[in-house]
Amino acid sequence: MGYLWALMAKVAQDKLAAGATEEAFYKAKIQTAQFYFKKILPRTKSHVDVIDGGLEVLMQMDVDAFAF
Repeated sequence: MGYLWALMAKVAQDKLAAGATEEAFYKAKIQTAQFYFKKILPRTKSHVDVIDGGLEVLMQMDVDAFAF
C-alpha cells in the first residue's frame, strides 16, 4: 500500500511540475500521501508486535469463555 501512495504522490508532483490545471487536486493527493506515511504506516509496527506476540494468552482461555 505504501508503494501505491508513493507512486500517486510522485505522479502528482510530476503533474504539478508540468503545470497541470488541477493544482488543488494534486496538492491534496500529496498531502494525503504525507498523512498516510506520517500517521497510518507507522501503525504496522504495532501490528507486527501483536502478531509476533503469539496466542498463548488467548489459548489459555477456557472454551466456554468464548460463548459470551
